[in-house]
Amino acid sequence: MYSLTEIKNSWNIDKKNTISFLNSILENDTYKIILSIIEHSKTVYQIHEEISLPLSSIYKRIKKLEDLGVISIDKITINAKGRKLIFYKSKIKNLTFNLNEKDASLFIT
Repeated sequence: MYSLTEIKNSWNIDKKNTISFLNSILENDTYKIILSIIEHSKTVYQIHEEISLPLSSIYKRIKKLEDLGVISIDKITINAKGRKLIFYKSKIKNLTFNLNEKDASLFIT
């Protein structure tokens, strides 16, 4: 599996790996997390309130997206109760996928 950085920096990623990367993003509503944090960084709880996925699922998917290099920690703050709040932000602003009989291509900005 290729990371976002490898896909952005490589001209020779084959169709299988392109589709595998895209599948990782689109499976089980994972893309909703990315859409939620494209413009503004948010905590897991803010994402949960916005897209109504279970917290445990959001934590698992955020870990997977971090490992893929699709999202990153934007900032960490401490709230009034002394709890650490982690804000996540998408590294993807635009993703275009083209598929035809000869090729599959993924353009990420």
